[in-house]
Amino acid sequence: MALDALALDFSICLETPDLDQRILALTDHAFGPGRYVKTAERLREGAHILPDMSFVALDGDRLLGSVRMWPIDVREGEACERIAFLGPIVVDDACRGRGVGKALIHACLEAAFAKGLRAVLLVGTPGYFLPFGFEKAKDITLPGPVDPNRLMIHYSQPGLAFTGRVSKAV
Repeated sequence: MALDALALDFSICLETPDLDQRILALTDHAFGPGRYVKTAERLREGAHILPDMSFVALDGDRLLGSVRMWPIDVREGEACERIAFLGPIVVDDACRGRGVGKALIHACLEAAFAKGLRAVLLVGTPGYFLPFGFEKAKDITLPGPVDPNRLMIHYSQPGLAFTGRVSKAV
């Protein structure tokens, strides 16, 4: 029976260091080498994932998907807010449309807000991320070009609004 005819039975768990190369291979397959020239990669370059907020989807030992979170700061003047940068989120081609990505996003958002972070930022497709509570990020800039319609933020509570320039967490 073909994989796409099977119902997926998967678990969501925290990423572990032994999965790093498999995650990178899945990400490279999904996004190709062009991802390395994007502004989002400048925020991830040389940084370490937030290990208690980065998740994988597994079916046994088969990697179905991954979502990584990275520490970033939003600065305006003397004010600085530490938040998380989501991405990349990647799902194996054979598993798309089966809830893997949704489960990964729910897990990382829940973890980020449980740890006290007040927002999660990403660059992504609004049609996909709006249902999770993301909205267009207003008055937040990245350290390079990005389509402002794809820069999205999810706040932990209504009424929050951060403005400023994003930088790698120091």
